[in-house]
Amino acid sequence: MKVVAGIDVGKQELMVSVAGKPAQRFHNQETGMTALLSWLQAQAVTHAVCEATGGYERQLVNRLRSSEITVHVAHPSRVRGFAQAVGQGAKTDPLDAQVLARYGELFALPEQAPQDAARLELREALSRRQQLVEQRVQEVNRLEKGLRGSVKKSCERHVAWLDKEIARLDKSCQAIVQRHDQLRERAALYGSISGVGTVTTQSLLAYLPELGQGCAKGLASLVGLAPWPHDRGRQRGYRSIRGGRGVVRRALYMAALSAIRHNEELRVFYRRLRRRGKVGKVALVAVMRKLLLMLHAVARRGTPWMPACAPEA
Repeated sequence: MKVVAGIDVGKQELMVSVAGKPAQRFHNQETGMTALLSWLQAQAVTHAVCEATGGYERQLVNRLRSSEITVHVAHPSRVRGFAQAVGQGAKTDPLDAQVLARYGELFALPEQAPQDAARLELREALSRRQQLVEQRVQEVNRLEKGLRGSVKKSCERHVAWLDKEIARLDKSCQAIVQRHDQLRERAALYGSISGVGTVTTQSLLAYLPELGQGCAKGLASLVGLAPWPHDRGRQRGYRSIRGGRGVVRRALYMAALSAIRHNEELRVFYRRLRRRGKVGKVALVAVMRKLLLMLHAVARRGTPWMPACAPEA
């Protein structure tokens, strides 16, 4: 029998509801999680649903998995949409826990496998790198606005420090990949495609472990490169992409910009689309999708990319 616990995760507290019953409160720390696990076992809970909360849920998820409770980390926007659909407009921690429990009861949610430690380490390093890159962009933008004196020197020192720290993180990311055989082999496969650079390769390793598994169409939807129709009656609306894993899509965007300059096959493909009247962004998205299919192919076959084996666009 499926018994679902909805867990609203906060920085300091965990609100837990089982089968829609009034929520119970536990501390979001080691002792509180131990008490929570004992309580869930007494309630014969088989499944737990929580939301992604920027990392506060990680320790809880690991503890639940170690106790053999099936865990699903739901996307917050989907849970909020579900709450509105069932008429739950109010939002408090106890109500959120009840909504999560009901969400888990009504939907067949797949169990999410624990993340590989090497990929998780690489993901954290890449996330930190992106934070520093964004800070550098902000500082450079400030310098371009005519700062003077000590403020200008402060910005310049910060940019210099950021450059050094980003370089250190680049070396750390490369070291993580080289330490693990599977990541190193995959990196070599992805790098065999002209236009796919180091950062793109590392982003794919960290954020898209599904490469090489399942069907290519499902993968395009997962990344957010599948066009969404907007049709009504006989009217055929404009197709657009949305959703998916934004960090992977951004990496593929930068790779596509490079590929249409340095990858002969993708350059020809891009120019052909432009001659057919496709606007630049539409043609570039098509290149991103084709590049994803190429990466999927090399990951599935386990051999470097051969231009003669290119998939049909």
